[in-house]
Amino acid sequence: MTVLSACQSAAIKLTQPRPATIFGGTSAFAQELADLANETATAIAKAHDWRKLTTLATITGDGSDTSFPLPSDYDRMPLDSNIYGSLARLPFLKARDLDQWLEFDITPVVGAPGYWINLGGEIQIKPAMASTQTARYYYQSNIIVSGSKTAFTVDTDTFLLPERLLTLGIVWRWKAQKGLEYAEHLKNYEIAFGEEAGRDKGSRILYMGTPRIPDGALVAYPGYIA
Repeated sequence: MTVLSACQSAAIKLTQPRPATIFGGTSAFAQELADLANETATAIAKAHDWRKLTTLATITGDGSDTSFPLPSDYDRMPLDSNIYGSLARLPFLKARDLDQWLEFDITPVVGAPGYWINLGGEIQIKPAMASTQTARYYYQSNIIVSGSKTAFTVDTDTFLLPERLLTLGIVWRWKAQKGLEYAEHLKNYEIAFGEEAGRDKGSRILYMGTPRIPDGALVAYPGYIA
């Protein structure tokens, strides 16, 4: 389904004339829909760590560099994400704050397996990784439209996330923009968003007969000793 079809569906729900074109249209309504489509799509993408937008990045050390540019389509890292190096099964530790990171510069003693921070548009890792070492992490891509695009520009573009969220989001935002009652439409959007976000990560798996470890906890040695 295309952004045009999503906007046409929104127009019907708004009891407005069904537009034949959006990005090629000259009417005020078509231009409003085009603007709201991009606003809504961006809001949907940023409101949840969608698996469809999750991408794996790999950093390769050279023995001296400690700063590595973010991917060109980088938007953000998922909540509670980690960076894993190839030489250890434990993740790099995330710097507590800027003061701690500065302390590593003043006192060049960094605990194993190393620390990282997202700073200045780069992923910085200390100590420098050897040329045989790599690090990997997941991030959310800003590519949310077909054709490797970050926004809709033509009627035939398609949204990479659920289209019904795009339609319902346009509806309540258009109502709000016009100063009309939109609470019910917002509620419908929020219910639909919760359903789609809940399905996005798949069914939960229940493990039976194994020890339970709190979220975020790491075992001292994540393996077996023969």
